Amino acid sequence: MNKTIRELRESEYHQQFGRKLCAAFIAQQQGIRLDTALKKTPEPICDTWLIVAEFARKAAMRDINEYVAGTVSECDPKLLV
Repeated sequence: MNKTIRELRESEYHQQFGRKLCAAFIAQQQGIRLDTALKKTPEPICDTWLIVAEFARKAAMRDINEYVAGTVSECDPKLLV
């Protein structure tokens, strides 16, 4: 299920995650500390970073689900009982 921009704007999770991703980008680009970059990051965060946060969340969840599915399939079936 895809979230709308409105849902992303209203999500505290996406606001914080997007802000932290933005700060990490600023820190890397400017060669500054992450805590300094967080101070430079505006609130509320722009829509671009909300979308990036949603893409990152989906990618992480997909990778975790694939890893867990692979781990479970490799388990001894007797252990799953």
